[in-house]
Amino acid sequence: MRKTERVKVQTDHTPFKAEEFSSRKLIELVDQNQKRRDVDSDMLMAVVTELTQRRHFLRELRDRGLLAPRT
Repeated sequence: MRKTERVKVQTDHTPFKAEEFSSRKLIELVDQNQKRRDVDSDMLMAVVTELTQRRHFLRELRDRGLLAPRT
């Protein structure tokens, strides 16, 4: 009789690291949140922070109300 190996399913969630995603993918996550509201608030904050640091899609973030208007 052969022994069968059991595959252990990882149940803990690895933390979301916005810096590992492209700017395009991050703005897609923002759009997904705007449409379905299925991105949690911590993840959304990490996405906005990362895009702001990269200085990418700032106008789009302002248009979506996620950044303060430019003064």
